[in-house]
Amino acid sequence: MKLQKHKNDMKKVGLIIVLSMLSLVSCKKVKYGNAIFWQQTGSGYGITVVFIDGISSNVTSNFGSSPSCGQSGCATFNGLEVGVHDFTASDGTTNWSGSVSISKNNCTTTQLQ
Repeated sequence: MKLQKHKNDMKKVGLIIVLSMLSLVSCKKVKYGNAIFWQQTGSGYGITVVFIDGISSNVTSNFGSSPSCGQSGCATFNGLEVGVHDFTASDGTTNWSGSVSISKNNCTTTQLQ
């Protein structure tokens, strides 16, 4: 009788270990970062619409130097998954396209020129 109980206890321990390992493997934490797009003062571009992952944001101001993340007037994208994202942009006359690399808890700043 004791031997049977011991086998059952070992099966339970084995099952707990397997379930714990599966939960660790399937518990992938997604990491996020931000991106902004801006234009130089005197560039001559008007309002520019930027698209990433089907989401749009507008550049509505020009800057003398690289603005800080979240600066009003920049096209801002918050909460992008870490990795490379393609973008397109247009002010109605000039078109841009490319990709931005997003890293965890950082802000990628891209000048449209």
